[in-house]
Amino acid sequence: MSESEEKTAEDASDQPTEQESEEPRPTVTVERNGPHECVIRVEADADYLRERYQEELDSLRSEVKLAGFRRGRAPTGLVEQRMGSSLRSDLIASVVGEAYDEAVDEHDLTVIEQTEGPDLENFKWEPGQPLQVEFKCEVLPEVELKEAQYKGLQVDAPALEVTDELLQGELDRFAQQFATWQEVGGAGIDWDDYVEAQVSLAEGGDWTEKIGFYPRAERVGPFAVEGVKAALVGAKVGQELELDAEVLEEEAAGRPALEPLAGQKVKLRLGLERVMRRKVPELDDELARKIGLGSAQEIEPLVRERLGSAVSRRRDEIARQMLVRRLLENVECELPPSLVERAAEEERARVLVSALRQGVPRQEAERRAAESSDQTREAVVRRLKASFLLRKVAEKERILVTESEVDSQIGSFAARQGWREEKAKAYMEKRGVVRTLRNDMREGKTLDFLMENAQVKDVPPDEFAKRYGRQEAEEDQEAVEDSDQALAEGQ
Repeated sequence: MSESEEKTAEDASDQPTEQESEEPRPTVTVERNGPHECVIRVEADADYLRERYQEELDSLRSEVKLAGFRRGRAPTGLVEQRMGSSLRSDLIASVVGEAYDEAVDEHDLTVIEQTEGPDLENFKWEPGQPLQVEFKCEVLPEVELKEAQYKGLQVDAPALEVTDELLQGELDRFAQQFATWQEVGGAGIDWDDYVEAQVSLAEGGDWTEKIGFYPRAERVGPFAVEGVKAALVGAKVGQELELDAEVLEEEAAGRPALEPLAGQKVKLRLGLERVMRRKVPELDDELARKIGLGSAQEIEPLVRERLGSAVSRRRDEIARQMLVRRLLENVECELPPSLVERAAEEERARVLVSALRQGVPRQEAERRAAESSDQTREAVVRRLKASFLLRKVAEKERILVTESEVDSQIGSFAARQGWREEKAKAYMEKRGVVRTLRNDMREGKTLDFLMENAQVKDVPPDEFAKRYGRQEAEEDQEAVEDSDQALAEGQ
């Protein structure tokens, strides 16, 4: 035999056989029993478990220190007697947990919940016994997306325009931004006025404070007062009113008399002392010069341009909605029942995030979120399916949201709420909305991607309304509402 042949034979003899190279491992099987049900079964033979147990016991013995023995010197039998029960429990939890996670990863499962499964913390196992456990799980359905189902989609959007009526309404809004406040004499209060009142507790405490507020806000200083608009409209200076209210938790802090009442219902007494009303200026040369323009003739083009941008954004928003609609039409999927049942809570968190992003006070944001849970089941299912499919698109196209992007959004919330970033993050984590925020941001990125690859066709608003059941007036009103923010940002 040549030297090279001897070397080859020697190397071959050093290689483990196929049987020797395969270490014994638990057997894991996954059986699907429907679009969103599966069974994960884990089996391990007695020899494998005995070997793992002995390894763990030897490792524990080398580290543990028992009374009367130096570290690592306690007899194996004594260590097993003292700590064998917890060691066996930890071993089973580890073996099953590793195999379960491997099955989830290998089969790309998204487990919604385990509907049946063993109690691993109290699982009884002794060395020499095999192991067989199974988990019944509710999972998201398997969906294989093809590019044609989400890329290059053709969608319609209403060709919204700046009409004369819409422009006039926006000009009125523009003028209102420069309104001045004037004291009202004997006229009754309007819901849009500014009111100053001596506020006290009608019962249940000794507290009084002079407070200025807007009836439309349904808030009087540290109190949420639902129905304050209706109660005050028409009232006059000098009158005294009693209203039901709730003490706002964050506002009660620093007011010793109110702190014990935080979150409770109380009755308020309001002594009306002063009413201020806005006087809206004319769109004349004087106003134009005040805002840096040459004459009144320059105001309308400015407002028209900004309103056009707002209407364009509204058109794009509707196009995105139609894009989601087309995606739902292209891909059939059935969602797990438990996921649908929890959708109201998910929607509540989504509304909360949206309200906080807009700078809505915390308790008002929470109230809006609670009301959102009354949505119909059909609407909830559509929303869940859309989120699921957008997530699948994001996974396929590797669209991600970074932690720095999330932190930036949380910082924005904090600034609008007047909080420190740490407080904002703690608040959102406590209520489980950070995950919702991240998902919301990822959906936004995914929709941006789909829009970049879509073909959007503009159709007349009337025709669009006939095809899809949308009301042109509603679209125009939402465009106006969007333009409020655009005009505010422009000043």
